[in-house]
Amino acid sequence: MTSPAEKASARPRCGAVIVAAGSAARMAGIDKVMTRVAGKPLVWHSVEAFLRSDEIDEIVIVTRADLEERLRREVDDRGLTKVRRVVRGGETRQESSRHGLAALSRDVDIVLVHDAARPLVTGELIERVVRAAATDGAAVPGVAPVSTIKTFADGASLGTVDRTTLREAQTPQGFRRDVLARAFAAAIRDGYDGTDETSLVERTGERVAIVEGDRRNLKITVPDDLAVAEAFLSGGQPPRRTRIGFGQDVHRLVEGRPLVLGGVTIPHTKGLLGHSDADVLAHAICDALLGAAGAGDLGEHFPDTDDEWKGAAGATLIARTVEILSGFGYVPVNVDAMVSAQAPRLASWRPEMVKNLAEALRLPESSVSVKFGTTERLGFEGREEGISATAVALVATLPSTSENP
Repeated sequence: MTSPAEKASARPRCGAVIVAAGSAARMAGIDKVMTRVAGKPLVWHSVEAFLRSDEIDEIVIVTRADLEERLRREVDDRGLTKVRRVVRGGETRQESSRHGLAALSRDVDIVLVHDAARPLVTGELIERVVRAAATDGAAVPGVAPVSTIKTFADGASLGTVDRTTLREAQTPQGFRRDVLARAFAAAIRDGYDGTDETSLVERTGERVAIVEGDRRNLKITVPDDLAVAEAFLSGGQPPRRTRIGFGQDVHRLVEGRPLVLGGVTIPHTKGLLGHSDADVLAHAICDALLGAAGAGDLGEHFPDTDDEWKGAAGATLIARTVEILSGFGYVPVNVDAMVSAQAPRLASWRPEMVKNLAEALRLPESSVSVKFGTTERLGFEGREEGISATAVALVATLPSTSENP
């Protein structure tokens, strides 16, 4: 009997090049690669499909210069050992694909090139392309156009095309490595820039097999496509509604009290006066969350006449606020807060504050922003009589609930 290890060694090694380096010119200013769809950046839906595939041995992500370090850091943080490298793309799609090919291990025999803008790619489609590429040398998934196709000029129809002979090309497109390398070399020699990798191979006279594509494997090209992808990737759940809330809080500075901001005790000659720990930053965030959900305000839920909240930490109030939000059918999405204080200087404490607040909010740190400023010695903050904080919060309905109109 052949062992799984022997089976793996018997098949050719397969690598995937995921191209996420485009400018998204038709996305009305939306950063297509990093825009969040069904809770995560678009690029990760494509990457994760190849991570799950048993056909794929390694992955190279090709991206823009401004995203290169960010994606590399996320790969490391998530321990994605199958992702061999994150590399910078070129001026054209063709050049970016060539960079990805060069970054794959030398022992990779079969190469799949995939647009990161196709987040709905399935394991079944990946397998079909791999097997056809290994047999035929090159393969592209295609679907038959469903609409009548016209040729036109000067605003008038010139005729109707027989669509039974047409296929809309998708990705991933698969190749034996030597076939793709020769096609790139010929294109460079001839100064040719193709619209996809199979167009380069076709020029060399190689056969390109067409395998059955997948109609759900759409390419995100214009903003409306995001709503379609969201519907599919969220498992058919209705779109989640979002609401925004604003919060503000002020506490007086007095001697003999610790100064607590964002759950961090900061060395200072004075601290904030209050029934709880007087964490003005946490309180402003609570008010913003409650306001977004239409769930009242801080004083209503945590009155200074209730001993339960005497000395309570700001993180405790935030955690309780998140529970209150859940009862109203909402969860936090992100928070942006501003602290105004003449002294002390607070910027060095930002990472620890963000960490504490994110834990209490049950959000990733990337979804929590904290900023600091002085008032140029104007007002009570400028006179060092107190500290104020403001916050804006976005909340969304839970996946299984809907907001009343």
